[in-house]
Amino acid sequence: MKNNISIAFAALALGGVMALGCSSSSSDDDGGTDGSVSDAAGGNLFGLTPGDYCFDVTAISDVMDGCDLQVSSLVGKALPVNYVDTTGTVTVGTMGSLGTGTISNNVGTLNREGDTMDTAKPTCTWHQKDMSTLTLTATNQFTLQVTETESTFSTACNQPAAMNPCTSTWTWTMKIGTKTPPSCM
Repeated sequence: MKNNISIAFAALALGGVMALGCSSSSSDDDGGTDGSVSDAAGGNLFGLTPGDYCFDVTAISDVMDGCDLQVSSLVGKALPVNYVDTTGTVTVGTMGSLGTGTISNNVGTLNREGDTMDTAKPTCTWHQKDMSTLTLTATNQFTLQVTETESTFSTACNQPAAMNPCTSTWTWTMKIGTKTPPSCM
């Protein structure tokens, strides 16, 4: 059953690419900086291109997959990202599946919480909470450190008691890609 949940997670992460579309035609930076302004720690401020676009997952590290999400399978795939430069708000994943939050001085905390269902088995539902820390490492490049907790699985999920709740953590390295909209394929 958890395999179906993992497939549903991957479908959610990749499915939004078609819904959001992708574009990287703008060159505006976060907060209007040009990358030469120092932040409080003395480093450079980096930017994100405003609008909807595709980011490639280039690497993964620090994986502890207690929920069996199989997040390593998304390395080499593209995920939708939206950035609104007027508010500094970034959203990552299909319909914000990995969270939404504001970026300041290269770092932001993204949150998402709500009920989810297995698309292959709609009677299998659970509560899901994602907290992600996005750290810009260069213009249009970042790491995304994710903690996902799943709980209160419905009986249709046939989830072992030991996995209710479960937690998965990982860090993705991501950069704006060359995939074309709307599928980012």
